[in-house]
Amino acid sequence: MTQVPNIYRIDKKHRLLRDLTETLPLIKKIIRTYYQKNELKLEDALDQITSFVKEDFTYYLYHYHTQEKDSDWADFLPEELTGDKQFEQTKVSLVLFIDTEFELYAVIGGNAFSIIINFIDHSFGLNTYDRIVEPDLDELNSIRSRGMTGQMVATSEQFRDEYRLINFTKFGKIPQEIHVKLAPKTTSTYFEFLKSKPIERTHIIVGKGFKINKAIEFLQLHRIMKELVIIASLSPSDYLSSYKQISNTEYIEKNLRPVLINKLYNSIPFVMGTDRDPVNRFDFDFCNPNKVEAFYEAEEYVLKEKDPEKGPVIFATVADRREIYRSVIARALDVMDSYDQFQFMVFIQGVRVLSYKDKKKTGASMFLFHISAEFNIHGQAIFLLDNKWYQLKDLFLKELRINTQHILKTYKAPAGLLPFKWDKTLVKTEKEYNLSYKGMANYLVLDTLIVDGVELCDILHFDDNNLYLIHVKYGFGSQIRELTNQIVISARRLRESIGSDKLLLDKVYDKLAAIDHAGHLSKEEFKGLFEKTITYVLAITSHLKEDLVIEDHIDRYSSNIARFSLIQCSGDMRNNYYDLMTCQIPRV
Repeated sequence: MTQVPNIYRIDKKHRLLRDLTETLPLIKKIIRTYYQKNELKLEDALDQITSFVKEDFTYYLYHYHTQEKDSDWADFLPEELTGDKQFEQTKVSLVLFIDTEFELYAVIGGNAFSIIINFIDHSFGLNTYDRIVEPDLDELNSIRSRGMTGQMVATSEQFRDEYRLINFTKFGKIPQEIHVKLAPKTTSTYFEFLKSKPIERTHIIVGKGFKINKAIEFLQLHRIMKELVIIASLSPSDYLSSYKQISNTEYIEKNLRPVLINKLYNSIPFVMGTDRDPVNRFDFDFCNPNKVEAFYEAEEYVLKEKDPEKGPVIFATVADRREIYRSVIARALDVMDSYDQFQFMVFIQGVRVLSYKDKKKTGASMFLFHISAEFNIHGQAIFLLDNKWYQLKDLFLKELRINTQHILKTYKAPAGLLPFKWDKTLVKTEKEYNLSYKGMANYLVLDTLIVDGVELCDILHFDDNNLYLIHVKYGFGSQIRELTNQIVISARRLRESIGSDKLLLDKVYDKLAAIDHAGHLSKEEFKGLFEKTITYVLAITSHLKEDLVIEDHIDRYSSNIARFSLIQCSGDMRNNYYDLMTCQIPRV
């Protein structure tokens, strides 16, 4: 009998396991934790673990029966493990632990994944593949990834035959699952015993686990485990991603999580409007780590807090996901006895966010798990994404600076496009700066003019042949992420409108005319502007005390989020929509 097993690695450094040195007690701890967490009766479950030694590996089997259903695992496992256990006419859920002396792996069957999920190395499959990757020879079938910046939060991409991994753009992305056909040499080196034809290549699926996409027998699984031990001794290539996951849980709890809590706590005055000093602003993305699409498409969000007596209780319901953060902060202030960071931390760690669509729950996760952000910790660029911490690799930091400089120097907007300098002592906001162009010949101010959820631009400028859609932002920091998102959304909607009924332009003009911002242009003349060559412009200023030119002093502008966002936006615009130019507005 054959199976298609997915192999996981148990993280023996997990805080609940790190003090256990023997394998069997460690396995029992994993199982016992699952039963206790789900308030299930343990009964004699821990006495049902059987073991079997083959060569240098020890296999441990824990299994239990659920609803009635035929199971074919009995034919897959060797007799030494199954013994007199009953497999017929019942659905069997199981965990097969494999002790290789230095590591502990697991294969699951049925509904048993929930037993090990909190104890696995969630990057094991990807890290294993990174040790045998051949970018110019491996063929990529599909990849699912999370975006660190830009408008796209998550992507799932499929590729035609013979698409090489080296052609995949990994910039700003963290792979979550990869389907790939290994190079012929890699197949022959590590998985020759799986080939049924001389030209066959091994197809693997890697993410949390490592999976050979082929039905195999138990003896073949054993040989795969032997190969995985060899592969684990190889040096990683660091090719798959520009980020390295930080997996030391003790370091995370002592050094990284306190930074997050401190950022949230210090942002309270800014969020509540009692202190608008931007130094206290915390820039982050907010999304369910496991249900990205469901979170964005939800119609309402229910916020729950942990009550010592009643358990989770609802304290707010909001329709706009952008109101979640402020609602949670406001509730924290209500329940705290004093303005105390420890009390704040205790409350915030107990908050849960549930999303609903059509009155049905579509996702639920802890509030803190929703936060993704960039931190500068001891001079290192550290990212929090989907409740996982990542460090940006040094080589990529260098590439990031070089690419940012290239874009700023190569794609410059025409000189004098925005002739007014920005005097921060007189012009406090972006809106005030934009309005300084009202009434000027060949300029229209569209700032905060939103139609169908889209802000086309802040300032519109035109000449005989060109139309410039200018988006303005003060500073080159994490706020650039928001600006680049607006640019891509605007460009997509504009292209759709121009290619169809131009209804968007009609609505924009009507709103312009209503506030006396249309100048001398009629509606037809306004729409005629969009028959010119269209170019988007990202216009920014220096936020430093000195008005330094960004591309000449790139190291003084330390936000990697800003660099990421600019590069990602520049590529998205040129590949899919319109040219994007940049412009730095001088300060007074």
